[in-house]
Amino acid sequence: MRRMRDVCAAILPWLPVSLSVYFLFRFVPPYRAVLLLFALLSHEGGHIAAFFLLGAGVPRIRPVSGGFRIAAPTPLSYRGELLVALAGPAAGLIPGAFLLLFGAFCPYAAEAGWIFLGTGLSNLIPIADHDGGRALFCLLAPRIGTAKGERVAAFLSYLSLFVSLSLSFSLLYAFGAGFYFTVFCLFSLLSHPLPGDNFF
Repeated sequence: MRRMRDVCAAILPWLPVSLSVYFLFRFVPPYRAVLLLFALLSHEGGHIAAFFLLGAGVPRIRPVSGGFRIAAPTPLSYRGELLVALAGPAAGLIPGAFLLLFGAFCPYAAEAGWIFLGTGLSNLIPIADHDGGRALFCLLAPRIGTAKGERVAAFLSYLSLFVSLSLSFSLLYAFGAGFYFTVFCLFSLLSHPLPGDNFF
């Protein structure tokens, strides 16, 4: 019985990730789904690389719906958290910019570039439990205090989420565009109002 519980505890956390990958390939063209997976892996790789560059050791990785939560093995300073938070989006923005340079010669490079850029930019929106929200909190807390920083970050998070959802639904209604961005924002509604300590 205990062994069965251990097996379930090991498998169940991976079900949301597996379902996300299944639905990705179910509703998105395969080449685009592969590009998106590469962009997401690059994003998480940016966070992990930042941990090593800061000398923070090997981070703990936990699967969650639609991706992973990466925890610092030891507490980081606000500056360290800020660098780790920004490293993920940077790992999408930098290759995305280079891919767009070759977009004139290869349409697939242009599409890959937009996917990498979109992944990086969407994570910079200051929504709690995302990189932009974590970065905003790390900028505010040393200047105005942790408690006040949490309140301001939470307010700006809800405001950003409202604006993002309004914009994406407007795009959907007017042009039939913005579907993936709307899904991203809806997932954000399920997020905790403030990011967990040392999680990315």
